[in-house]
Amino acid sequence: MTVPAISPTTCLTFDAVAEAASLAESYARNAVEFALIRDARGAAYSLNCAAKALASAASTAQALRPTQPDGGSR
Repeated sequence: MTVPAISPTTCLTFDAVAEAASLAESYARNAVEFALIRDARGAAYSLNCAAKALASAASTAQALRPTQPDGGSR
């Protein structure tokens, strides 16, 4: 059984998704720490940044979806 080759562009897209998801994780962990020390401003800021990083990861991951034979993305 052979594994299909992945293009360099697809590899870079996977790397971008991983980096954005990792960034979201870091911000989420910071939000936990800010919440534990009762810093509402820090927690809110960190959660906002985590949400934006996760949205970026999800948006980038859309490029990895296979296209339909008719040219559609679903």
